Amino acid sequence: MIRPSDSPVNPRRDDSDIHIGIVTALPVEYAALEAFLDAVSDQTVRQDPHYYRSGSLPSKDPARPHHVVVALQTQDGTRGAASICTDMVRSFPGLRVLIMCGIAGGIPRPGDLQRDVRLGDVVVATGGIVDYGHVRRVEGVDSLRRPVSGISAALVRADRELQVMALGGNEPWHAHLEAAAIRHDRFRRPPAQADPLHKAWPVAQASADGPGLAGARDGVRRPRIWRGALGSSDILLRDAAFRDRLASEHNVIAVEMEGAGIAAAAETHDRHWFEVRGISDYCDNRTKTDAWHDYAALTASAYISSLLAVCPPFGSHVVATATTANGFQAIVDALLTLPIIMDDYQRRAVLAQLPGEIRAAVPDSVTARIHVVGLVRTCERIPGGRDALLEALKLTLGSTTADYERIETVIRQNWLEAS
Repeated sequence: MIRPSDSPVNPRRDDSDIHIGIVTALPVEYAALEAFLDAVSDQTVRQDPHYYRSGSLPSKDPARPHHVVVALQTQDGTRGAASICTDMVRSFPGLRVLIMCGIAGGIPRPGDLQRDVRLGDVVVATGGIVDYGHVRRVEGVDSLRRPVSGISAALVRADRELQVMALGGNEPWHAHLEAAAIRHDRFRRPPAQADPLHKAWPVAQASADGPGLAGARDGVRRPRIWRGALGSSDILLRDAAFRDRLASEHNVIAVEMEGAGIAAAAETHDRHWFEVRGISDYCDNRTKTDAWHDYAALTASAYISSLLAVCPPFGSHVVATATTANGFQAIVDALLTLPIIMDDYQRRAVLAQLPGEIRAAVPDSVTARIHVVGLVRTCERIPGGRDALLEALKLTLGSTTADYERIETVIRQNWLEAS
């Protein structure tokens, strides 16, 4: 691994070449992630108060590593996460995806080996984020206000690739984790007795899920990967009863305090997000321990390193987008001049005229600009999307109206068909 001190020259990386932003909430998470980075350098940006470090991580193309920038929040929580992501996107406009890496509280289920999340395990938010603090309360009954969308399809595909490899007995992330723990003594796995529930975990059943997935070696339980939905809100949770109710109502596997902010910022700035967490506690005041913070942070970082290693570099499979940056903005701005687009109900009536495969792929939002950005981005990715959008507008506005003729001209002048 190359460190800044290892090289006399450490030039500032080209911002446009940095496609991945990684956010951490705690110093230990930041330090754990840095253990996996190559060619680390400090990054400062004028009029941006945050300190950044850039570096590289292996990609599926050995000749083209991922260039990443890492940030540490001033304070934990969804607001801090959204704020730092907004600044990061402004300072590094080439970012394509924002990743949250850190620790979380797991939801154990003793006796159910298929759902029993334990300390040191890793949770991956392939099932999305449940913003359980953003609710509608009617007569004492809470319901979630809206789903959180925008997860990175590229990283979901990479995670699926790691699943396939694991089923074949190949889990490279374990080797990365063990090597890093040896190099950095403070990140070593705590003894089994440091887990308050270790006696409830049957070592004899360790390999019931197949090679490596929950396997034990020399009587030591190996970290396991769990995939599903993560609960997120500005609640520092130490309440086992409430934790279990969240799991029952929303089918979440862990709880954290930043993911909803990361996803909101990503959606606002037309980026995607992903989240990986290491389990450091059980959200239970009776069993609360800080002994697992370092190791849990390292497990999350090790998994992200392995995840990106099977993901092609962003930009390597760029399909011609439907618009240039200026053209895209012109189309969005033109659509937002239409009263039927600014009104949430009428905008949804326009979307109802789209073909089902396009309509279902548009990220939902009650914010007009965010919704329109998702609409145009979706239409540009799907063959025939431009014509489908024009047809939906024609059916709603009427083909001979001045509004339709103006919008049609803007779209046709600024739309570059995908190849």
